[in-house]
Amino acid sequence: MDSPSKKESLPAVTAAGIVAITFGVFGLLGSLLGGLSLLLMPQIQTPQRTPPMPEGLRAMSAAMMFFMLTLAVFGIFVGAGVIRRRNWARITILVWAGFMTFVSVGAIAFSLLIFSAVQTQLPNVNPADADKVMQFMRIFLVIFYGIPAGVGIWWIVLFTRKRVATAFTSPAEYAPAMDPSGFPQSESAIEPRRKLRPTCPLPLAIFAVFLIFSSVCMLLFLLFPMPASFPLFFFGHVFVGAAPKIFLAFIGAVSGVAGFGMLRLKPWALYTELVIQFVFLVNAVVTFFSPSYGPIMRAAMQEFMEQYPASPVGNSLLTDNYFRGGVIFGLVLCAAFATLLLSQRPRFLEAAAEAAKS
Repeated sequence: MDSPSKKESLPAVTAAGIVAITFGVFGLLGSLLGGLSLLLMPQIQTPQRTPPMPEGLRAMSAAMMFFMLTLAVFGIFVGAGVIRRRNWARITILVWAGFMTFVSVGAIAFSLLIFSAVQTQLPNVNPADADKVMQFMRIFLVIFYGIPAGVGIWWIVLFTRKRVATAFTSPAEYAPAMDPSGFPQSESAIEPRRKLRPTCPLPLAIFAVFLIFSSVCMLLFLLFPMPASFPLFFFGHVFVGAAPKIFLAFIGAVSGVAGFGMLRLKPWALYTELVIQFVFLVNAVVTFFSPSYGPIMRAAMQEFMEQYPASPVGNSLLTDNYFRGGVIFGLVLCAAFATLLLSQRPRFLEAAAEAAKS
């Protein structure tokens, strides 16, 4: 019988676990280095004697570093669990792979969009050398984010293979059971005995983790004071002051709860997030055609730059191309999320019905 057991050698699985541990170690070291730099930043004077990073922004960055450090430590445990053939680790690394691939591909697209928008206003660079600098940055970003994207795709292909999945879910000893005649039963006769508990479809599980992660990041963003208040565009109306923070806190909390609900196969969670994505989608279309969007966002960014003139981007982001490009990116993202929710709805509801019966 060629079915694998947990004792069977699967070098690709071991290699994947080692790569996961390596990513976790690099994330741990990067978070520690970033946290150390934030601690030392108040003592560092810039050559132009410009003010340091605002306290609120520095506190938020420190909180994000701590959050990333926690995720990196968890990633090390996941890698160890993969090497030890723990099924929870296989499911976790699949979700990690999908999330990492999505974020990396999105980061490549958004970064290239930004550089295309600001290439004519690159600060502190000789215009004659600007094209070479921008070309180098594009290549660097593609490589930097392309590596985790490639690893994520590799993990998804590897850990969804039936042979690999069986190695994580089968008993340690894969000896065939005997039928009443004394002969070994076929694998097809044994398989129905192992009834697995219904789970959230993998694409939706990845999206649910993304919602939870985004919710945490949003709440961290709102907990700390910012040097400037950014406006909120909602169906043609502009809100400033405390209203944007209250709205974002509400949406972040609802999306985070919906993420947990989808992982637990609650139909209301899928429909709740679907409504949110459709609202965001329509709002993005209205915002894109709003004539006041560019000037208002430019004024808000200018206020932020005045509070933090040491920002390396300077006024490079104060362009209509950048603002409109950001809206287009958000529109495409919302459309993709809504399509994902609708396409996975039948599988999700079927799994939810099975879970309700068990």
